[in-house]
Amino acid sequence: MKTIQRIAFAVLILHVLSVDVVGAEESRKPGIYAGAAERDISPPIGMEIMHYFRKNVGVHDPIFLRAIVLEDAKGQSFALITADLICAGFAAVDELRERVKKKTGVSEVWFNCSHTHSSRWLGSTPRKGRIWTDELVWDEFRDRPLSENPRESLWNSRVHKAAVEIVAEAKKKMVPVTLHVGREKAQVGFNRRVTPANGRTHMGVNRKGAVVPWVNVLVAKSRKTKRPVAVLLEHAAHPVTVPHTSKLVSADFPGAAVARVREKLGNDVVVLFAQGCNGNINSFPLRSTHADADAAGHKLGDAALSAMGKCDLIKATTLKLRTKRFELPTRALPSAKLVAELKEKNKKNRARMKQLNKISAMRKSGGSPAPRRFGVYGVMLGDEWGMVAMNYETFCQYELWIDKHAPFKRTMVLALTNGGRAYIGTDKALAMGANGGYEAGSLPNWGGHETMSPNLGPPAVGAEKMIHRAFESLWR
Repeated sequence: MKTIQRIAFAVLILHVLSVDVVGAEESRKPGIYAGAAERDISPPIGMEIMHYFRKNVGVHDPIFLRAIVLEDAKGQSFALITADLICAGFAAVDELRERVKKKTGVSEVWFNCSHTHSSRWLGSTPRKGRIWTDELVWDEFRDRPLSENPRESLWNSRVHKAAVEIVAEAKKKMVPVTLHVGREKAQVGFNRRVTPANGRTHMGVNRKGAVVPWVNVLVAKSRKTKRPVAVLLEHAAHPVTVPHTSKLVSADFPGAAVARVREKLGNDVVVLFAQGCNGNINSFPLRSTHADADAAGHKLGDAALSAMGKCDLIKATTLKLRTKRFELPTRALPSAKLVAELKEKNKKNRARMKQLNKISAMRKSGGSPAPRRFGVYGVMLGDEWGMVAMNYETFCQYELWIDKHAPFKRTMVLALTNGGRAYIGTDKALAMGANGGYEAGSLPNWGGHETMSPNLGPPAVGAEKMIHRAFESLWR
């Protein structure tokens, strides 16, 4: 009899538990839920900031990790982490994204760097027995493992930990929200690629060159209080107004833009800045003063506040998440004749000779330069709003093309997302070869950024069309 009573009691408990679970699911009304959080990740005094490298002597304005988490009624969730960091390679971001997903249960995670040149590079967590290859040197932007510098390793681990913490906190703070999207005219920089009559592109101020002349905003407002929970800003420009001679940590103009919006909305609102396709745009004036950086940020923040005043309400309530990863081919190897000439001219330059010897060895074996990994990502709410992202520093023309061709009423575009060091130019820029300038030039132009990369050169002409097709596949 007691056995029967125990079984009956157990069945009753299971029934009650099942009712509670179903009840919880049924009580969650259709709609979007959102939460946000942040952490100060400013490095200690004496630690290097970049670019250029210099040891910091203090903080002008702190740098942050910030996160917004969106979730629909079906439990599909998305976290965007924005970082006041110059960059993070694939090794670091792959690790961070997987860790955040595993520990927080979020369906998808993006990691976007603002690219401020008065901050730091995020590395992967040191692993015992890991071989430090040329590929890792490039990806992690350091010539030796992080484990050889315990102080830097500690800061690096703190940032990885903070990423998990802020996403977990944002999830915990989620409330039912309405989402609003808007855009306002804004420009804090100019195209930096100048091509004079000799056809050789160099860096300068090209006032007639392409730019992204707006700031996009996404606002999550609590359904209960009608006040913003979080605001996301997106604009495209290198944060390089703070001079490279300053030894103070700074988020540059993005930090000032965030501060301006919070000044109006209150410090309880988490404001995030995400970097757009800034590969060929410098903030203006270049490397001048902190005051100029603040002024540019205030200008951008005021434009964002104006955009918030005329936002559209998003009615769609189901998140759609998409990812596509593929490989971009690399430019063909330079001729044997050119390599021989370059070897003769660079006998005393060990780094260049090492690269030229790699090229010679590959030519001899009949091999081809390795392609580069590329990923495109999308989060969409019906046809009302789509936010898409990509790896690397891509030219602003990619953002302009997406804005024109994407099938959404409102579109937001992010670059410098989920890893990737270096630039992805347009096919027109890549076709210039040695005259392609810093962002797209190839040998014999040693000033081309990727002439020293493990890929042995920049992407091949045709990369732009491949990227266009990849984005089209996201929204199809």
